[in-house]
Amino acid sequence: MSSTATPPAVDSVRHRFIDLGQGVMIHLAEAGPADGAPVMLVHGFPQHWWQWREIMGPLAADGYRVLCPDLRGAGWSTAPTGSYRKTDMADDLAQLVRRLNVGPVAVAAHDWGGPVAFIMMLRHPDQVAGFIGINTAAPWLRADGALLRHLWRFWYQVPIALPVIGPKLIADPKGRFIRRVCSWAGAGFTPEVDVYLRPLRQRAHAIAGSRWYRTFLVREAVAWMTGEFTDSRVKVPVRWLHGTADPVITPTLLRDHPERIGDFDIELVDGAGHWIVEQRPDLVLQRLQAFLQQLHRPCRCEGYSRSRACKQR
Repeated sequence: MSSTATPPAVDSVRHRFIDLGQGVMIHLAEAGPADGAPVMLVHGFPQHWWQWREIMGPLAADGYRVLCPDLRGAGWSTAPTGSYRKTDMADDLAQLVRRLNVGPVAVAAHDWGGPVAFIMMLRHPDQVAGFIGINTAAPWLRADGALLRHLWRFWYQVPIALPVIGPKLIADPKGRFIRRVCSWAGAGFTPEVDVYLRPLRQRAHAIAGSRWYRTFLVREAVAWMTGEFTDSRVKVPVRWLHGTADPVITPTLLRDHPERIGDFDIELVDGAGHWIVEQRPDLVLQRLQAFLQQLHRPCRCEGYSRSRACKQR
């Protein structure tokens, strides 16, 4: 790896690369004891593992094994050619869990990491013990008037998704378009964009980022609205944490979740925008800790250990 590809340093965070084959090399930032209960934190766009830097240390200190992968095409993972279908990206995560032999894992996911990790849960239910979505949405889209009234909120995805133009906007050394979108989505709060822009200046990663959006707009949005995952149900506990100042994702997109998830709850956070993980890391950490304690509370089930979720709840 070149010096420009060196991940930023965070205390007690270890880095490694796991080859999944077919040009997919996943960078994994990891913290905590190897035998701790596994927690996977999945980033969005334009972010990478560093998004969770203020969450990783405290969870590791609690005894959890914290896994923060860079999705394919993001951060320090490779950016192979391809369409970047979210099912493929979800399968990457499931394969990673199997390679590490740590499943089932508790999962927290933000932004694009949400549908990717949620699809992993739908396609590989044995790999996920519980899920918490943070300003994100599951791949359940109902094509009705309510959705149509909110489509304008996704205006920024069109230029990002365009061939040639999209990669140029993403790779812009000054990150002008990305900064504007981040400020708008954050309702005035902007994350530390410079760290996220560095990997995106590489041509392959800029193209990959554009394809995340293009594949969604051209293929996946219609498939999700016409029922690709309509019959899917979730049996593990699911929680949602949602900053209400997010101008992109609104509770309208979450309205079908309760009827498809047996154990679901949502908390709305006034004043927080789309980048709630970095705007309110204290709150996100508290909710994660509470959720993980619920998943791993002591029980009398035979064979239960702290590194595995109880299968009889």
